[in-house]
Amino acid sequence: MKLVIKIGGQAMEEVSVRRNVARQVARFRRSGHHVVVVHGGGRLLTETLARLGISTEFSNGLRVTDAATRDAALMVLAGIANKQWVAEIQSYGVEALGLCGGDRRLMEARKLTAREGAGVRDLGFVGRPSKVNTAALDMAFEHRLVPVVASIALGARNEYLNVNADDFAAAIASALPADRLVYLTESGGVRDAGQNLLPQVRTKEIRGLIRKGIVRDGMIPKLLSCARVLAGGVEEIDMISPAVPDSLLRLLSRREVPGTRIVK
Repeated sequence: MKLVIKIGGQAMEEVSVRRNVARQVARFRRSGHHVVVVHGGGRLLTETLARLGISTEFSNGLRVTDAATRDAALMVLAGIANKQWVAEIQSYGVEALGLCGGDRRLMEARKLTAREGAGVRDLGFVGRPSKVNTAALDMAFEHRLVPVVASIALGARNEYLNVNADDFAAAIASALPADRLVYLTESGGVRDAGQNLLPQVRTKEIRGLIRKGIVRDGMIPKLLSCARVLAGGVEEIDMISPAVPDSLLRLLSRREVPGTRIVK
């Protein structure tokens, strides 16, 4: 089985949760499966930007990224956050390889703009995946490594672009292609207006959830990426909480796990 896991929220910030996820990733790899870990590092990046005196701004769930913010993202995501995850996974006896989208041109992206009201806004050095070269991932699989990939990609002029980690994971999953895509998210899944967890969301429902304001902020690009990846051939997408004990292992063994399944 090929599994892509996108890590965010608690799994990035809380040491105990990060260790629990790394242990499950290592166990899955030791079972003979291929797993790719994709991560961002939003909160750590925001904190780092604040220390550097750089303001943070979002538009429709995407970080507005000027040159200084992009350089900080490269430092934090491809540096600190990436190497933390490599070390954590390796502490459970499985070798890992830290990468970003620039390594062996793993991912190329085109610059992205955002609609705001009646206009269009330039987001700066923000990209959306346009091409994936899986050679680096295939090499890692051949050597029984877990590739840990930071969501930074190369633009048309070989400049680094900050890519939403949900979109990044979706593009990787489509290109492999993966059997499963799992988003580990602090919310544990998609919630309705009353904050009740929705066990299932169909792709045709996504635009309506966004339009009605039920889905907001970072969940917007996450669900839109789900729609794209299901159209690209990945069979199953799940959103679950990393804080639920053994949530990954339970999900993969088909035992019930609280969360949301996105289906066509």
